[in-house]
Amino acid sequence: MKNNIEDLKKEIARIKKMNWIPWDWKNYGGTNIKLEKLLNRNPENFEIANYDGIKIKTKKSSLKDDITLFCASPDSFLFEMKRLYNLYAYPNRNNKTTKILSCNLYCGKLTYIYNDKLFSIKVNKKKEVIQLFVYDCSLNIIDNLTSWSFDMIKQKLEKKVSYLCLVKMDKSFWQNQLYMKYTNDIYYKLKDFNTFIDLIEKGTIWISFRVGVFKTGKRKGQMHDHGTSFCINIPDLDLLFNRI
Repeated sequence: MKNNIEDLKKEIARIKKMNWIPWDWKNYGGTNIKLEKLLNRNPENFEIANYDGIKIKTKKSSLKDDITLFCASPDSFLFEMKRLYNLYAYPNRNNKTTKILSCNLYCGKLTYIYNDKLFSIKVNKKKEVIQLFVYDCSLNIIDNLTSWSFDMIKQKLEKKVSYLCLVKMDKSFWQNQLYMKYTNDIYYKLKDFNTFIDLIEKGTIWISFRVGVFKTGKRKGQMHDHGTSFCINIPDLDLLFNRI
């Protein structure tokens, strides 16, 4: 892995020397995809790290926001997200004829959903699951069937982000053309799974639901799950990883 990291450092150093790069949204899409193309890599399956075992994430230098570590739907039941959507989705404020289920879930914190429903997650180390609890307005538990097993999460975590490269970038708009340049790259190695679970319990890592509907095409109006994400704020990365 040491050689892979050194190779990636050299490649990103080459890209940084390119300075401001014209950005064609139609051809390249997001910043991660753009960087992968500059690295002469085709965008890979979201389930695996995208540079010889190293997961690359890009963020604007001026932002101190969050990143998605990996996506993992509940493995308690087949089509569990569809069940949750059918039960708890609420009208989209931008289009009242469609419904969405968009929220962040934390341990030790209740998230208001809609129609007096609240969500929260808990870590059950005895059963080795992260469990979703749904409450009514009186804080009675009305649903606790949804869960993520430790085995599945551990597999996703280690497969996806055992090694992480955070690449910071700047954007500029000049003469009707968007440009960007990559400015800094930081490398991390995952500490261990127990640290990950501890950070879930503390609310440092959270789970994000982003479920809506297809806006066009044959599936227009049907449920569109954009992925159940496990997220962390960038300043907290040092709690989960060791810097390389």
